[in-house]
Amino acid sequence: MNRSQIQLIVQISETGSFTKAGEELHMTQPAVSRAVAAIESELGTTLIKRNKKNGLFFTDVGERILVVFRNILCEFQKVDELIAAEKGLEIGKVHIGAYPTACTRFIPKIIRTMEDKYPGLEVKLSEGSVDQVKEWLRSKSIDVGIIIPPDKDFDIVPLMKDQLIVIMHSKHPLYKKETIGIPDLQDEAIILGRGGYEVQVHDLFKDFNLKPQVRFEVDYIDTALSMVQEGLGITITTKKNILSLPEQVAFRELKPNTFRDINIAVLDMKDTSKATDAFIQTARTLFTDEDA
Repeated sequence: MNRSQIQLIVQISETGSFTKAGEELHMTQPAVSRAVAAIESELGTTLIKRNKKNGLFFTDVGERILVVFRNILCEFQKVDELIAAEKGLEIGKVHIGAYPTACTRFIPKIIRTMEDKYPGLEVKLSEGSVDQVKEWLRSKSIDVGIIIPPDKDFDIVPLMKDQLIVIMHSKHPLYKKETIGIPDLQDEAIILGRGGYEVQVHDLFKDFNLKPQVRFEVDYIDTALSMVQEGLGITITTKKNILSLPEQVAFRELKPNTFRDINIAVLDMKDTSKATDAFIQTARTLFTDEDA
């Protein structure tokens, strides 16, 4: 088993396609199929299956082997970095995972700064929900992620705090209040964002022995804003999660001031590459202690 074979299997998992993996590695689709068959023959087990219902998918043992293969590629990268450092070069690759707001607000500036400072580093970005980013970290599909609590499964580097706000229609009675407390929301229909918001919102209500009246759960803030605009309820989010508000939609700060932590996460801080360390240092330099 050589490095290019391991890289091919990992690339297939990331692209979900023999053809796309081949394009990335400059291989034809038939060559990819032959290579996969040779790898499976050498290992004596099936790694990848395909059917009409699920398309391409990895078997249970294939998923476990993927984690090992990613570890091996990570070690190969460390070797490359050591050799490059000996020659006075800065090279490496970091694969970042982030949820949509982070991709909009933080990641572009971090990538631009990294490319200016470390032109030899290769940066790859995957965008998904907070839950997806956490799963990518667990499976080692990415090197580093931007996530929000709960995050006990990972090694964490605090990045910033983001203040919670309540968003409502301008005709809603809450619009007349300068600030809003959790008791003001006990009978309100709440549009709750998934992917991390649920835990904090439920905990806030629990502090007052209350339970939020959740009417809808959504994945994206734009969906919540559209529902608020139609008078379907109010939503609780953060200042940095909002680029702009639709017409007749406004926000009020939640009092007392309440914040959500935004963190950088890795699976094991003792096992990060120099490229990942560069990402963490760049992000903290740009955003740590930024006003919420």
